Amino acid sequence: MTQRYPPEPWETSKWLVISPHLDDAVFSCGRLMAAAPGTVVVTVFAGVPPAGTPAPPWDRAAGFASGHEAMQARRLEDLSALDKLRAESVWLPFLDRQYVDAETSQAIAPALREILGEYPDRRVLAPLGLFHSDHALVFDAVWRLMHEPTHALAGDMPEAEASVAELDRWWFYEDMPYRRLAGLVAARIMAWRAQGYSARLAAPVAQDIASGQYAVDKVEAMQAYESQLGLLDPDALIDLNTSESYWQLQWSPVPH
Repeated sequence: MTQRYPPEPWETSKWLVISPHLDDAVFSCGRLMAAAPGTVVVTVFAGVPPAGTPAPPWDRAAGFASGHEAMQARRLEDLSALDKLRAESVWLPFLDRQYVDAETSQAIAPALREILGEYPDRRVLAPLGLFHSDHALVFDAVWRLMHEPTHALAGDMPEAEASVAELDRWWFYEDMPYRRLAGLVAARIMAWRAQGYSARLAAPVAQDIASGQYAVDKVEAMQAYESQLGLLDPDALIDLNTSESYWQLQWSPVPH
């Protein structure tokens, strides 16, 4: 019998964080990013609507006269925040749900696949896709990229090691502040189980370390998103300053 070895570990200091909007990565993963200089943040809904696009209610509440003005300002905020964490930004051109209803996970997945191909040595950190429709679209696109090849490999026992190695690349973060809404995280874990995966909490940065200087660094980075923070309720702001949570999956087929 051929002896089988576990896959080589990924370089855990090298992360590629997939962010729905121009603040989600820092809000949900800022402490980890502070601990991992050089993190690449791929923001999916970073597109700028045409000049003259009316400001939807959220943008008007933030003080912007148009969607174009709002997204230009948020891009500058994002650059400032990521600079504080020594992270790199990649902006995809998709428009968020405030401006258009046409985006789908099928359209987003190829764009993400191309970016992932440019960073083959990095672990991928994606949102659980909680509550917000844009977050759900991003999760669905990531799931399409991860689940289909992993599931196919796992069905072929001689290729089991490849399946484990592929799955080991993918991590998920709890979307702050939406994770505080009752039952959402549990529902995602139950959905994973139904598809043949078991989930476990992971700690890429020890909590006692993450709660020190890295927590301070995250707060400083979050403050760059001035147009967004002012619109959040007190409970959401409290959640942003608590411990971050990350999940890893293992292939665990449900018996029939």
